[in-house]
Amino acid sequence: MDEIEPGSAPPQKVQDAESAARRRTGIGRFAGQLATLSPGGPARPLLEAGLLFAALYLTAYLPADPMAIGSSLGRPDFHALVMATLIPKALLVLYLIARSDGLAAFGLVRPRILDGALGLLCAMGAVSVLIVPSLIFSILGLRNPLIDATSGPKVPLLLLLPLVLASSLAVGYGEELFFRSYLIRRLRQAGLTGPWAALVSSLVFGSAHGLQGPLGLVLATLLGLYFAWRWLDAGNIHEIALGHAMYDAGVILFALLR
Repeated sequence: MDEIEPGSAPPQKVQDAESAARRRTGIGRFAGQLATLSPGGPARPLLEAGLLFAALYLTAYLPADPMAIGSSLGRPDFHALVMATLIPKALLVLYLIARSDGLAAFGLVRPRILDGALGLLCAMGAVSVLIVPSLIFSILGLRNPLIDATSGPKVPLLLLLPLVLASSLAVGYGEELFFRSYLIRRLRQAGLTGPWAALVSSLVFGSAHGLQGPLGLVLATLLGLYFAWRWLDAGNIHEIALGHAMYDAGVILFALLR
C-alpha cells in the first residue's frame, strides 16, 4: 500500500481539485465569469439602455410585410432563424448584466421545478388580461395582419412543434431579460419609480410590435404591463419568461390550426 508523504494532499483531494479545474473550462468558465463580473452599474443607465435597445430592436421599426412573415410561421426555417437571432441577443444582455451590477441584482437565479407551474399560471393570466380587449377590437373590425396571414404548417405538426416551442422560449427569455429584468432596473437607476419604469418599458415593448398593426400595438403594451406587474411583484424571471413563451406558442399554434 502506497504511503502518503507528510504534507502532501491525499490522492482523492488531488483528483477533486483536478476535476474542479476541468469544470472551470469551456461553459463552466464562462458561467463563472458571469457570476463574478460585477464592478457596478453604468454611470449613464439611460444611454446604455438606449444604445442596447437600438442594437437589439431597432430593426423592428423598419418597414416589413406582415403577410410574408405570418405565412412563414408554419415553416421550420422561420423558427430556426428566430432562435439564431434571439439567442445571441439574450447572451449579450446577460453578459452586460453580469458585467455591471451582477446577475443577482437583476433577479436572475437558477430555475426551479415550480417555475414551470408558475409560468403556466402566468400565461393563463396573460390570456385573461387580453381576452376582453381582443373581443372588443374584433367587434370593431380591427385584426392582426400577422395572424390573418398565417396558414397551416408546411411540415407535419409533430416535426414543427418542437421548433415552435424552442423559438417561443427564445422569444420569452430574450424579451423578458431585456424589457423587464434589464430595462426596468436601468430606468429605476435613472430616477423613475417602479410603476413608472414598468409603464415606460411596456410602452417601448408595445411600440416594437408595430408589424402587427394597431391591434398588436395595444395588446403588446397591455401584455408588457402585465408581465411588468408580475416582475415587480414576484421578481421571478423564469415565471414571466416561461409564461411569455407559453402564451406565444399558444397563439402560434392557434393561428396554424384554426
